[in-house]
Amino acid sequence: MRKRLIGVALSTVLGAVTFGGAAMASDYLVVNSTDPAIKRGQAFDAGAKVALGAGKTLTVMRASGEVTTLRGGAAGATIPGARVAAADAARFETLRALVEPPPQGRTFGARRGGICPAVESLTTLDDIVRTADSSGCKTVARQALDAYLAKGSTSND
Repeated sequence: MRKRLIGVALSTVLGAVTFGGAAMASDYLVVNSTDPAIKRGQAFDAGAKVALGAGKTLTVMRASGEVTTLRGGAAGATIPGARVAAADAARFETLRALVEPPPQGRTFGARRGGICPAVESLTTLDDIVRTADSSGCKTVARQALDAYLAKGSTSND
C-alpha cells in the first residue's frame, strides 16, 4: 500500500512538472472568459479540447496578436489552429504578465524612470510589449492591451 501511494505521489509530481513545462510552450493565452473555471492568463496549445460550458465564451490570443473568441457547447470547445513550431516565449510571457491581474499593494521600484507613453499611442502589439518590457509602464501597457483586445477579436463558433 505504501509503495502504491509513493507511486501515485511521484506520478502526480511528474505530471505537474510536465504540465508546467508545456504551459511555457503553449500557443494561446486566455484574455477573457465568461466561464469561472477558466482564468485569464491560462495557456492552451492549439487543438486542445477545453471544457467550456454551453453558452460561455472564451477569448484567446496568440503571441502574434491573433485574437479568437470561442463559444462553449455540450462538447466544450476546441482551441483552433496548428501548433506553432517556435513561439516567441519571452513575448508570450510578457503578454501573460499583462493579462494576469496586477499585483496587489504597493510595489516599490516598479518604474524605471522616464515618462509613460499615452495609452492611445500604443496601437500595435509590438508597441505594447516594448512598453511593458523596456519602460516599466506595465499599467499603461495593460490598458493599451485591453483596448487592443476590445478592437481586435474575431469569432469562431
